[in-house]
Amino acid sequence: MRDKIFFVVYCIGLGIILSSHSLYLLIFFGFLLLGLSRSQWWKHLKKAAKSILFFNIAISIGFLITALLQNRPWVDFLLLFNFRVFDLTLCTLLFSSNVNIALALSFSKTLSFLMTITLSQIYSYQKSYENFMLALKSRLIKKMNERAKKEFVASVFGYFFTKALYDSEEKSLALKARGFFDKS
Repeated sequence: MRDKIFFVVYCIGLGIILSSHSLYLLIFFGFLLLGLSRSQWWKHLKKAAKSILFFNIAISIGFLITALLQNRPWVDFLLLFNFRVFDLTLCTLLFSSNVNIALALSFSKTLSFLMTITLSQIYSYQKSYENFMLALKSRLIKKMNERAKKEFVASVFGYFFTKALYDSEEKSLALKARGFFDKS
């Protein structure tokens, strides 16, 4: 029951963050989330900052260039956007570290099943990535040159792309077999 209540609170929190157009409210919400993190606040702060760094930089630079070329104001939007994404990430980190997602979604068989499929995909890809890295490490005697790195990345990308296509077909068939795509 606790996890279901936290799930509802999490959804309400996401709604507040997404609908807020006040920078002060987003800053307050960020401090509130860090306070709720208690002893893990520094860990959550670093993890949230790292996870959104490249995405936010790319979007912010693109918007900044567009705004400057069109002589539009940009400071307020960039602050609002970056704090909103930071708060969403922090809220999700806090939720996922304190809640058993399987219990939170247990009210719906469909959501529980979809979450199980999603987690199995995540663990499968994570294991494959770890195996690639261990295989690479065991075969290296000296540091790789740039060409070898590019070839390795390209082959790993090709593997994951092919795996994703195959897995999506398999999961689609599994979902059809369980009646998820019925037109009735």
